[in-house]
Parts: sequence; C-alpha cells; structure tokens
Amino acid sequence: MTANESMIAKSDTQTAGPPGPVGGETLLTIQYLRAAAALAVTIYHALQWADGGFEIGRAGVDVFFVISGVVMWRITAGRAVKPGNFLVRRITRVAPLYWIITLAVCAIALPWPGFLPEVLPDVGHLAMSLGFVPHFDPRGRPFPLLPPGWTLNYEAVFYLLFAAALTLPVRWRAFGVTAGLVAVVIAGFALSDPAYLLGANPMLLQFAAGLWLGVAMQTGALPDRAWGVAMLLLGIIAFAGLQITGFIDELWRPLLWGVPAVLVVGGALSIETNGGVAISRPLKTLGDASYALYLVHLPATALVAHTLGWSNPWLFVAASVATSVAAALACHAWIEKPTIAWLRRRPLSRRSIGGM
Repeated sequence: MTANESMIAKSDTQTAGPPGPVGGETLLTIQYLRAAAALAVTIYHALQWADGGFEIGRAGVDVFFVISGVVMWRITAGRAVKPGNFLVRRITRVAPLYWIITLAVCAIALPWPGFLPEVLPDVGHLAMSLGFVPHFDPRGRPFPLLPPGWTLNYEAVFYLLFAAALTLPVRWRAFGVTAGLVAVVIAGFALSDPAYLLGANPMLLQFAAGLWLGVAMQTGALPDRAWGVAMLLLGIIAFAGLQITGFIDELWRPLLWGVPAVLVVGGALSIETNGGVAISRPLKTLGDASYALYLVHLPATALVAHTLGWSNPWLFVAASVATSVAAALACHAWIEKPTIAWLRRRPLSRRSIGGM
C-alpha cells in the first residue's frame, strides 16, 4: 500500500455516523457532531423503553444526513472519480458492520422474539434489509430488520445519485446531484404513500443541503467565525424549542429539523474554518465510533432493558448509554476498522483507491 493509499484508508476508517471519509484532513467539528448526533439517537431509543420524552433525539439523523452531504463533496471535490470506484468504497465502508449487526440481531430474535419486539425476522425481510432495499417489514412499517438501518437506505439512494453525477463535468456535479434528489422527492409525492414512506421524501434534500455546505467550504463562501457561532447557537436553540414545545410534525420534519441541522453543521464548519476548534479526544474518539454506536445501540439497550429493567428511567438511560458506547468502541476497534482495512487490501478495493 502506498503512502497515499494508507492516508486515504486511515481517514476512511475513522469516519462514521453517516459513514464516509473526511478526506486527508479530519474535520473535528464533523466528528464532534457525529458523536452528539449518535448519542442523541441512543438516548431517544433508550427513553422509548420508559415512555419516551426525547423526541428531538431523532433529529440526530437529520444532522447525519447534512453531514453526509458535506463529506461526499469533500472526498470527491475537484477529483476525477469513477462512479464504480466510488460505489465500491461506499459499500466496503457501509455494508460490513451493518450486515454483521443485522445478522446478529436476527440470530438473537429468532429464538428470543421479545428481545427487540419490533424485530420480526423472515427470509425476505432479511434479504431486502441486507440489500439496502426499501420495503415494509412484517408489521407493515418502512424499516429493515435492524430498524435504524432505514437511514442507510436513504444513504444508498444518495450514493447512487452521487455516483451518477460523477460522470458529469466537475462544475456540474453539485447541480446534478441536487437535481436527482429533487426528482426523487417529486416522484415520491406523485406516487403517494408507498414511495414517500419508503424514502422518496423531502428528507433526501438534507443531503443536498450538506453538499452545498461542502461547496461553500471549498470555495471559501462560508460565513466568518462570528456568524458561525450565531448559526450554531440558533440551530441548537431551535432544536431545544421544538423539544420544549413538543411540536413534532412528520410531514414537516425535513424543514422543522432540517433547517436547524443545516444551521448547526454550517455554523460548526464556519467556526472551524475560521480559527479552528479545540481538540477533544473523547469526542473525537466517539465521533470515530459513531457509526458503530448508531448500529449497535438498539440491541445494547435491549440487553440492558432485559437485565436491569427500566423502572428507574435515569438509571436505565445512563446504563443504556454506557453499554452502547462501550459496545460501539469495541465494535469500531475490533470489527469495523479491521474489516475495512482487510477489504481495502483486496485487489478491487486497491484499484478503487487509485481511481479516487
């Protein structure tokens, strides 16, 4: 492996949350936001066992989508990238850990149906889940066997459109991806409930928003540090206000949660590119493992629920978060990173590195 390949592989395995590398230079704010978003989703799901109370935690997904747009732009900006190579690297980054956790949950749920009550394994459901195919589960809900994997189905649509746009001249790529996302959303509205519920909805536009933040960062068009701080605070205040008021509307989610997500990510990027940010090893470490945390937190929380119980919500949430973080760090260090490194040493992946 050449020095350049080593640098790319190293940066690629350090990213998470929506998965993807941050290029040769890690953006600390992106890692910090990944950590925060993954923790928010973890707390949300933990509290579901104890009658809820943290709906805004789901907005961690919206933040992930915006981040994904930024990251995909950064790893391809100004470079001749072959669509096939791009997809190979996305698959080797996203799929292995997702497949492993999905199969593990399926293996537990078959003999123990009550482990995760929302998981009902069957062959077709498992096959489509592993294939990132949007579908309705046996209960009629638009989720794969590992429920948080629904976001990866959205990511898959984004990756396919992004790969197609790589055939365009560099100056048209961002417009091509945006046009493709808009077209899918329009199709979702036109085809009504099935397509809309399975992913062809305005949440896809959050990827486009992140992509254009990446363009602004590349071209030096992000606001200065003071405006970045204002954007970040405004986004946080907006999230807090939505949580306090309890105003949740799924139809308007892409706007209600998407705009604050864009403000938070855009503000953080503006701060980092205009003076930098302090290094927090714990946050960066958790950011590196945030994809693992996102995938493993649901079974980890279920394990705590079945052993400790959830009659004391504070104790239960604390134990669930601690267990989920520990499991995520272990998965990242012992499964995710070694698996990616092994796959990236395969001949096809090595050729893809060269094509990037």
